[in-house]
Amino acid sequence: MKSMCTAGITIALSLAIYSCHNGSSSKPAGENKAPANIIAATFKTADGWGYTVYVNDKIFIKQSLIPVIEGNKSFANQEDANKLATLVVNKLKHQEKPIIRLDELQQLGIVAK
Repeated sequence: MKSMCTAGITIALSLAIYSCHNGSSSKPAGENKAPANIIAATFKTADGWGYTVYVNDKIFIKQSLIPVIEGNKSFANQEDANKLATLVVNKLKHQEKPIIRLDELQQLGIVAK
């Protein structure tokens, strides 16, 4: 009985993997597209600058601290906040996760205040 159950699970998983690789999907056409309206705006904080990313006119990310770095540090200036906001918007438009890496901060020349 146990081997029949395991075989059933294996077949179910194989079918699921096959349908994913075959491009079959139960989602309607166009559902995998990035949202049409993704914008960002910077804002002043008590200690520096931050940014907000809006998706379809709703707040998606509100970032008042520089991600990835140790401690609670605001962006030193509006330009730095805008640089990172632009990177996040571009990632979202390309259907990437808006995860920021330390090397990306370094490439953008972003420093903590």
